[in-house]
Amino acid sequence: MFSTTSGAPASIALRNPRRRQRTGSDDSVAARQFFKRLKRSGLTSETFRPLQNTSANGEVYSREPTPSINGPARDINSHDPATHEHASLAIRNRGGKKLDRERRDYNHDGSIELTKNNTYSVSRLATTPVHFQSHHGSTKWRGQLAPSIGYVIATTQTEALIWRYKQGANASDSSKPLIIRLPHASPNAKQPLPLAVLVPSSPEPGLLVVMPVSGKVTYWETLSIAATMDLNRQKQQAIHGTIAGLATGERATNITDTEPQGFLITIDSGKIAHLSIADLQGKASISAQILRNTNSHDGGIFGSLRTVFGGGGSLKSVAAVKASNTVHRGHRDCIIGTSRGLLQLWELNWSLAHSLKYEVDVKAKLVDSIHNIGVIPHDCENQYFSVLDLVFLPSSAMGQVRINSGHQSTTKLLVLTVTSSVSDSRYALHVVGIADGTIDVPIVHPVSCYKTPISPESSFKPTLLVPKQGQTAYVVFEEAVVLVSLEEVPNSPDSQLRTETTKAPGSFQDVIDFRKGQGYRVVGCAVDIPEKGYKGSACTVMIQGYGLIKVSVAPPREGLTFSDRATTTAQTKLEQAVFYGPQQSLLDFSGRPEIQFATEDIEDAAIRICRSITSSSSKHLSTAGPSTEQHLHRRATALSDLVKHLSKHYQPVRPSVRWTLLWEAEKMAAAKAIWRCYCDAVASKPKGEKVLLHELVECISELDKTENQPDEHETDPVRHWLVHDVWRLQILLPWVTKALILLYEESLEDKMPMSSAYRARLISEAHDIQLMALQTAYSFRQDNASLYGLSEETMMHNLLIEDGSGMPEVWTSTSLICEAVRKLAEYFQDFATDLDSHNSSDEEGNSAPQQLLEQTAQSNARLVDMSCKIHTERVRLLQADNNLEVRAQGQELEERSDRYRRDLLRGLVNIGLYHSAIKLGEKYGDMEALAEVLESEIQTSQDDLDNNLVAGEETDDVRAKIALCQGFVDQYFVKYGESWADAFFARFVDQGRISQLLVHGPKQRKHLTAFLRGHPECAAFSWINEVAVESDFAVAADDLERAQKQADTVWAKKIQLSISKLATLAAVTNEQRDEDSATLVIHHIHCRVEVLDAQEQLYEYLKPTMRRALNDTPAKVDAVMEQYFKRFVKAKKALRSAMKINVKKIAEEKVLDLEDLVDTISLMDEDGLDPDSDFAAGRFLTAIKLVRSCILDEGNVQRRELLEKIIWRRCIIQDNWSKINRTEKKGDAQVEAETVGTALFKTLREGFKSNFWDDYPPIEPSSVLGSGTTFESLRASSRYDKASDNALKIITQDLSIEDGVLQTCMREGRLEKWWTGIIDAARMSARNEADHIGEDNSRRRETERGFRDQMNREDEALWGGKRTGGVELGMDEEGDVMMGI
Repeated sequence: MFSTTSGAPASIALRNPRRRQRTGSDDSVAARQFFKRLKRSGLTSETFRPLQNTSANGEVYSREPTPSINGPARDINSHDPATHEHASLAIRNRGGKKLDRERRDYNHDGSIELTKNNTYSVSRLATTPVHFQSHHGSTKWRGQLAPSIGYVIATTQTEALIWRYKQGANASDSSKPLIIRLPHASPNAKQPLPLAVLVPSSPEPGLLVVMPVSGKVTYWETLSIAATMDLNRQKQQAIHGTIAGLATGERATNITDTEPQGFLITIDSGKIAHLSIADLQGKASISAQILRNTNSHDGGIFGSLRTVFGGGGSLKSVAAVKASNTVHRGHRDCIIGTSRGLLQLWELNWSLAHSLKYEVDVKAKLVDSIHNIGVIPHDCENQYFSVLDLVFLPSSAMGQVRINSGHQSTTKLLVLTVTSSVSDSRYALHVVGIADGTIDVPIVHPVSCYKTPISPESSFKPTLLVPKQGQTAYVVFEEAVVLVSLEEVPNSPDSQLRTETTKAPGSFQDVIDFRKGQGYRVVGCAVDIPEKGYKGSACTVMIQGYGLIKVSVAPPREGLTFSDRATTTAQTKLEQAVFYGPQQSLLDFSGRPEIQFATEDIEDAAIRICRSITSSSSKHLSTAGPSTEQHLHRRATALSDLVKHLSKHYQPVRPSVRWTLLWEAEKMAAAKAIWRCYCDAVASKPKGEKVLLHELVECISELDKTENQPDEHETDPVRHWLVHDVWRLQILLPWVTKALILLYEESLEDKMPMSSAYRARLISEAHDIQLMALQTAYSFRQDNASLYGLSEETMMHNLLIEDGSGMPEVWTSTSLICEAVRKLAEYFQDFATDLDSHNSSDEEGNSAPQQLLEQTAQSNARLVDMSCKIHTERVRLLQADNNLEVRAQGQELEERSDRYRRDLLRGLVNIGLYHSAIKLGEKYGDMEALAEVLESEIQTSQDDLDNNLVAGEETDDVRAKIALCQGFVDQYFVKYGESWADAFFARFVDQGRISQLLVHGPKQRKHLTAFLRGHPECAAFSWINEVAVESDFAVAADDLERAQKQADTVWAKKIQLSISKLATLAAVTNEQRDEDSATLVIHHIHCRVEVLDAQEQLYEYLKPTMRRALNDTPAKVDAVMEQYFKRFVKAKKALRSAMKINVKKIAEEKVLDLEDLVDTISLMDEDGLDPDSDFAAGRFLTAIKLVRSCILDEGNVQRRELLEKIIWRRCIIQDNWSKINRTEKKGDAQVEAETVGTALFKTLREGFKSNFWDDYPPIEPSSVLGSGTTFESLRASSRYDKASDNALKIITQDLSIEDGVLQTCMREGRLEKWWTGIIDAARMSARNEADHIGEDNSRRRETERGFRDQMNREDEALWGGKRTGGVELGMDEEGDVMMGI
């Protein structure tokens, strides 16, 4: 079985050339038939030439003896044709050129990349026959790959399909696979599939087939013999045999290649058969023997069902049979492992001799290692542990295994185990070291990314593959491939701590999932042989219904830490799904529950991928190509795939992220529209003129775009921008207007101004760019809102209507874009207006094409619409912000936007598009703009008719236009109702034509009345409508009440109050108001009139002083301040400033409010007044009476008390009581004169005269101390409750000065001692004065009576009787005679 010379080629072992050659006719006939069969089967010598240095995927294989990691072990040199040129020289010379051509094309083999990331890639090999790809459904296949020779075999119940899967682009062999009918085949589909394996030999491989039920073995030395169409000859030229010892009911389940002519057959009962295909002389023959432990007394390990694994219960639990490297000549080690963790190492001999070297049970160690790393708790119940597969670790991986025992390791394995429960399965990879019967498990790699249980119906057993490099383990399941990194852990404190607990630090793991429900299932796999010097690894997986895929793991990249290499990122997963998911049907990128990412990581990854697409920075996108349109389309498709994947598998995503993704997709759609505009502009531009897009890209700052690389021959700025800077579209659009203006200004600076036609074309291009970009973006937003998780209720006119707080800035409505779109619309309107004034030509007489102007005008109307839309969008976003300052900006922008909209609509009217202006006004509900457009059109047209500026047919057109606009006006009253009426009537008010409102007829009476009633500012006119039209005197009285509050002059306010009183009385007469409420209203009116009377009295007193300044108001103010407000308010900054304002209002006869009037009266200097005037004597009493009678809100008592106390304090401190109190050397007459001359005495006397103090006693000085000197006392009044602290501080300082003077008066002037005496004196003075007046009146009446009697006597004497009529006589207060009729 084994070669006796290590360097002997396999061909010698297969057929010894030194043995006697047969010369009979049978040999000659057989040789001729062989070549006929070769020709008939379509096979060539190149078809079966073993791969020497190159594979189908561009890998150059090493010629060193390479062990098979997954079972088959083969010496590649043993069947290299270069070692025995005498056997294949003629064939190689004949096919040499074809081989060279195939090698040149290997890099273009047509394989399809299914996915790729920084760690691994998956590609579909192009060499799979269609016959195998199309087999879905119930047809079962079994696959076996021979990577050492580049062939694969797939078997069914009746046939074998063989093809070469490692070859170049000339894939004629894959299109013509070799189909071999299998002998002894069973048509029963329930029978297990035959076991088939390719046997490497030269010049072509052989084929070994084992029937699992019957145990019959068939071997063909070459495939050309097996592929003959003549079944009899096929059977005759095959070598047949049988597995001896195969009992009834036993079945062969697996075949393991152990040497070129040696195999191990696994039987489901637990037996292992050692099979050889050559005798001791190298002649082909079949011999098989069941492995038995000759050292056992029970008759062999697998010979006896009780001695193999300790009882019949474990007989069918063989998990893996693997062959190791050849230890020495003629010998080979083989490991056999059971699912329960029993391992046996056998030594096989070329003469079919075998012996068991040792047997160990590693289950306990494996289970403990899992428990120690915390994957499975020690006390966990209902867990089933099983060994699934194992492999010998390659020599390159030995340094990565750390054995903690002191023994020298002789056998090192990687074992795949599973711990199953009802819900899931926990897989793990154990590094097992066996030295002299001692077991050590130094490292465990728990498989955390895959926990799917193995289906009982699965026909493919999980297979563990470890390439020669030993850096990565491939765990191949029936519907998935798991990659586990075996990379050496860096020496760090953390890793040392983990090593002590036998847990490897988190290494790279990932799952390559197949799509469910497609019928894809793995039927075979094998490790690829790498090219010499390549540090990566790969394996080939055979998938029924799809073909062959190659999973390649790249070598570790330099510069990355272990943690970086071990991390499976969300971005990687999303990129695979986006760039590869929609392009193929095999791989499933929906994600697994075992691999979870934080929502923040998913969102960040999505945004990064989105930006890499819009900037073409993704490694999955090319940056050059013949079709820019296709390039943009591919990127747009990738963005769509991204959001679809997120929506399906990663919900929920924050709204801000969804909006960001939507906006980037909008930019890509807009970029496609811009490209089409550019293509149209290039195709239509006149020779010698520029294209605007090209120029504006050049204008953009280097900081805001990706610069061209001229040294790399990048000369097209437009294409370069579309490839790299689409994500900066919000920067390009504002530059459209800037570039347009710059080009025109440069032409003026160069003294070569643009022609009107050229300028009009550039403006038209600018309109196209901005319109197409923004319209496409909004259309995309509307069409894809649901895809991005935005419901229809969220949008209105494609704008956000829900709460937008926390959202990033919307790119379509940045401040720069809003300004640029508006300015471009204005720019054309100004340009068109200027052309119209110059008869559509510039200064040089060059006219712009009329058709182009009309088209641009229509575009301008759409651009105005867009300007309104984006301004609305920006306003909503700002007003939804949580920041109060930002909200204020939104309010300010809303007001500006309304002005912008009306200016733009007015501009549309100016260029003759008043219909468009009306439609836009209706669209945005801008009643004010509609009112302005319609009213101005009606007014302008009517002026043209009145001034005879039109004639003939134009007259009819103008009249029709007026009728049309008037029709709109009437229609809007019905359509919009109050909102339209408000805007329409408000325009009359703003223009000062409010009197014209009454001419609108009875149809608008209802709206006019509602408008006037709803606008208090129109109260001065509204009462006329109420009296004349509605006859509602109560409402008219209310309007006059509001109007008097708006009146700023004393006479107007007094007149309106008087008319209000009349309207109130009329309302009572017409039963529109009850008498009680009318009485209260009239009382209020009288109070206000009193205030106005007091102000008029003050004005009349100050009038002589103001008259000296003529009509100069500031001079009047200065004169009054100098005369009456010099001493008392000198040190009071706030009060002095307030007095200047009040005096100015008095000079202009403007109305003062109650507090200001009281302050003005009470702060006048006493020494500046005429002491004999009634105003000076009663001013403080007047102020107190106003406060008492006019503060109607009795609920605010604090306001009245505060004002009253301040008045009393100012009254008291008008005089120097300290001086008055010093009575030494003064007579009573002098003291009495000084007291009687004080403001306090005059005020008290005037009050006693009118008996005012009977109801409202004077306030003692001690009670007014401290009034208004604190914030609390001021804020108790409604006048100061909303004042700022700074304002109150100034006021309290001034009032504190007054309070200090009062304290001095009380302390030094003993005012409290004087108080009672002064009151008594004032009362006595008032009484004496009243008595004096009474006596005077009595004397006057007596004089009148006496004079009348005398006159009567004289009349009687003259006329003969008493006077009965005529002149009435009387006397005035001066005692003069008065005469009256």
